[in-house]
Amino acid sequence: MGRRDKDGTTFRQHLEAVAQATGEMPPELIPLPIPTGCGAVWSVFLQLNARRGNNGMGVSPIALADVVAWQQLMGVELTPWEVETLLQLDCVALAAPTSMDKT
Repeated sequence: MGRRDKDGTTFRQHLEAVAQATGEMPPELIPLPIPTGCGAVWSVFLQLNARRGNNGMGVSPIALADVVAWQQLMGVELTPWEVETLLQLDCVALAAPTSMDKT
């Protein structure tokens, strides 16, 4: 979605222009539903993702220390599966250059 065309606009921007011009949402812009049972983990990921750091070369991965601190602050104990899922979501987010793109 963040791939830039020769004119400098992103694929997402082209799709948004189509949506605005036609009044119809292109399928690529419709978010996929969160699978049943994953809503809580997704919510934690979004909270941690919104507060991730930047190392000067780009966004930093979510550190295990951040997960531990979040658990302590929120009074929640995540299961090993939930922590692993958070880390996997983070890997996917970092691998996709547009996942952090606000455009």
